[in-house]
Amino acid sequence: MADFTASLIERDIHSALTFLTDDVVLFYSNGTAICGRDAFASTMQANWKLVDNYNYATLESIWITQSDTSAAVIYSFAWTGRVRGENIGGDGRGTRVFRKEPSGWLIAHEHLSTGQLRPEPNPSSP
Repeated sequence: MADFTASLIERDIHSALTFLTDDVVLFYSNGTAICGRDAFASTMQANWKLVDNYNYATLESIWITQSDTSAAVIYSFAWTGRVRGENIGGDGRGTRVFRKEPSGWLIAHEHLSTGQLRPEPNPSSP
């Protein structure tokens, strides 16, 4: 996960693509769905032209399952940047599904959404 994130922060699309399956599917909290490495590359390169000073961090990760062929992790994240001189940013939670390929563990799916990774405790619960 850290190497994929580092590739994105460094805006190294060739490196980032090495961490994705050919048929990767990504769902973003704004409703966008991206299917395939080529579509991901086009989307990221277009975004990089708009956003300066991009920073992204994974804040907490919980591996929820792993087998010989697949694994899944849930995590929280935060990001910041500047678009046309304005500071922007956001945070949320994500899920990544990894698939074991001959070249190693690759991201087959990512799903990002708004909200907290862990629900706030309910003070009225026993």
